[in-house]
Amino acid sequence: MEYINSEIEEIIRVLNSKAEKKISEFTNFHVGKFVELPNQCGCFKRNSQWFVYNNDEKNFCTFTGPFDVNGIIYACAKLLHVTKNFKEYRFSEKELEIYLNNNFHTFNEIDNYN
Repeated sequence: MEYINSEIEEIIRVLNSKAEKKISEFTNFHVGKFVELPNQCGCFKRNSQWFVYNNDEKNFCTFTGPFDVNGIIYACAKLLHVTKNFKEYRFSEKELEIYLNNNFHTFNEIDNYN
């Protein structure tokens, strides 16, 4: 659990240092936990891998991943539309492929992904 907390701290630290707004100002964005409410988004770790999620106004959720810590930082920046200051975290070709094509709608789909 301590390892996950240090990763969460690193994600928050980088997002806060590079985004023009502090993460706390994005009231619908959550780091390290899944919030199952409409119009919420964020990232969480499941099965030792990071995923971003986005719940729409009808609480339909899309999960994208898996990513390592650097990949999840950039995925969060994309979710928040603040990528211009995150050049050193840009996706590799493989991560971009994951971001564009690995979309899930249930935890069961994530758990069954190989």
